[in-house]
Amino acid sequence: MKRMMIATALASTLGTAAFAATDAQIQQVQTFNSGIDTSSYSDTDYDIAYGIVTSGMSNGEKIGQLRALATDDTVDTGIAMISEAEMDRLLQYAPEADFGTITQSQAEMALAVTYGGESPSEITRRVQNILSGAEMDADTLTVVSAGQANLLRTYVPEADVSVLTKEELGLAMSYVHSDMPRSEKTAKIDAMIN
Repeated sequence: MKRMMIATALASTLGTAAFAATDAQIQQVQTFNSGIDTSSYSDTDYDIAYGIVTSGMSNGEKIGQLRALATDDTVDTGIAMISEAEMDRLLQYAPEADFGTITQSQAEMALAVTYGGESPSEITRRVQNILSGAEMDADTLTVVSAGQANLLRTYVPEADVSVLTKEELGLAMSYVHSDMPRSEKTAKIDAMIN
């Protein structure tokens, strides 16, 4: 189970099985903290590390997880890597949710549903089902896709998100859920779409 939790979180964040981190992302990981030896990182490790560096965790948590990744220790993220505002949004629809047991993928899909445009009662039902681990039906997956598009439009209102590939959509969503300033998220998403 080495690095299972963090690898699962990153894979779901990026929405794709694998693609190499860019040079800029690798540089961001390498310069995040000079006390972390990244010389043994593989391409997959850099993908995981970039997810950690841009997550909503505290700097101490990020450093601990990057060191664990460098030493091949088991990395336990505890809760999904979402911001406090995102957690508060989910709690509006699922006040009983145990954020210590949900995955990053569940958190992101549930967040997308909250932007899907359905009635509050239907959003509540879908969010609670997702966070409890229930199997998603085709209608819910459609709502998740619509919600992701609506969420991206909160950053770039005039964007045609249909031009994004699955990998680009995953990367754009990783920007949305990172702890980058909103202006930086907007710039990255805009550059990707336009």
